[in-house]
Amino acid sequence: MMREHRLALLPRDGLFCKDGRGWHTSESGRGHGLDWPWPSTLRGALLTAWGRLEESRTGRTKNKNAWLEHKQHNHVILEDLLALRRPHGEAAWKQKHRVWPAPADALWLEGRDKVARLRPKPLDVPTMGTDERADAALWWPVPPEKAKPRKAPRWIEEKDFIAWLCGEEIGGRALEDYPAPQKRMQEHVGIEPETLAHKESVLFRHDILEFLEPGHEWAIGARVGVMKDTGLPADKTPPLTTIGSDSRLVRALATLPKEVFAPSKKLLDAFGEGGVRGLRLVVVTPAKFAEGWLPDDFHYEKVEKQIVGTIRGMEDRLGALILRAAFVPRPTHISGWDVAEGKPKSTDRMVPQGTVYFLERADGKPFTRDDAEDLWLAAWGERQEEGFGRVVPGIWNCGEEEG
Repeated sequence: MMREHRLALLPRDGLFCKDGRGWHTSESGRGHGLDWPWPSTLRGALLTAWGRLEESRTGRTKNKNAWLEHKQHNHVILEDLLALRRPHGEAAWKQKHRVWPAPADALWLEGRDKVARLRPKPLDVPTMGTDERADAALWWPVPPEKAKPRKAPRWIEEKDFIAWLCGEEIGGRALEDYPAPQKRMQEHVGIEPETLAHKESVLFRHDILEFLEPGHEWAIGARVGVMKDTGLPADKTPPLTTIGSDSRLVRALATLPKEVFAPSKKLLDAFGEGGVRGLRLVVVTPAKFAEGWLPDDFHYEKVEKQIVGTIRGMEDRLGALILRAAFVPRPTHISGWDVAEGKPKSTDRMVPQGTVYFLERADGKPFTRDDAEDLWLAAWGERQEEGFGRVVPGIWNCGEEEG
């Protein structure tokens, strides 16, 4: 039995979550921080927070073995993870404050005031290699017009993201007009007591990711499940936690309404009463699959020369699915530091957020409103308890691509 907590994590002093590069990867000798903390980093912070609550309740400090047991038994699970941004002065977090990764099927073009939609089409030319290669069965993205692409934003607002999932056009803006947390440089200096000069071994600088800006504030929305009857104070919410490489204090505000994690009514309505033939699944947190970009439980079918598989946990509802296309940017390499064991975590190569998979049902049936609701922030792939592999559905008018 799990007790659910819906938290808004507020890093008022910013965050520094170091990436995999060393401290001296350039002549500047600086440390490089992530643009947004990994789900595993946030889940580790939440594990620590509830572990500290248990220490306070029992009056006993956990040793290394106790922390390892606390981590390995999955007593604290990160169910869902969101980026939130709202204007200063608003009293509550709402659904409209969500911010999403830009999907890979959206193309920003120079001189265009609309975002172009990349549509997959069947490949009509032969490919190099054997016919049994899985990627040879995929449809390929075709730009709608000839124009020079420009850099895509990292984040887009709720209104534009939902409209895109519904198959609507959205307006394009300059890159600097899209939401993005700002970074600042922080320098650390240590002083030698004997000489009162700086100490070389502690002279360094690194990025700080700011969550406060002149007109808005950012937060991390987390839906957390805490196992009951395990000794943890599952009914309590930790008021504070620490996140990142220098353990910065983060306030945990347990006031997020259910609607923040719920699907938009507009999106569900877009599936209509009769459903839609094609489905897009957009990856919103990095996903780990055993076969790299190819989702688990999907394989190349030699007879039909197509990729067929199932989504684990939804086999009875959706049945066999045909993977028509996969728009996958460069992989994300995710590691981190295991505080409990005192050593680096292994590095995983993952499908990045923003990846889009295009699917049809093998039985020809449509995807319904209920299917979309079940697929909203569904988990796909490995390391699900850490918040990886969350996806959201969108409609795909696949008949347009076939014509």
